Amino acid sequence: MTTTSPCRGPSTEEAPFRAVCTQEATASSVPFLRRFAGAAVDRWELSGDVREAVAIVVAELVTNAVVHTTSDDVTLCLHIRDGVLRIEVRDQGHWWPEGHDRPGPAPADAECGRGLGIVAAYGGVPAVRTTAAGTTVSTDLRLLPQTA
Repeated sequence: MTTTSPCRGPSTEEAPFRAVCTQEATASSVPFLRRFAGAAVDRWELSGDVREAVAIVVAELVTNAVVHTTSDDVTLCLHIRDGVLRIEVRDQGHWWPEGHDRPGPAPADAECGRGLGIVAAYGGVPAVRTTAAGTTVSTDLRLLPQTA
């Protein structure tokens, strides 16, 4: 069973492989949500490799929401279905104006601008959905069957 305390956000009691947490969109939310995700992965008894991948992906996506939007809050949602761990980060901001061409990938030695490329290396191309309510970025990590 997953709880969101001390986070604000929807209840997760109804789904054993679902964890949701909402925090203020500040720099301190990045390590907090990374730890929250790690605790969920531990509860679900996933591998250390999955824990490491989740920590990196969550840190990148939450950092993007904090740095690149004017959102008050950022929400992390994790859930497992059919052998896939979906990681979603939602905010009330908009990363890119409608019709704006996104820049190409940042150079490998750039200090910033590589976050979605890093996320893609772990889970494939992230999906970015923008609505009037904000932006949701998600990616899926395929879970390998545990072997004894």
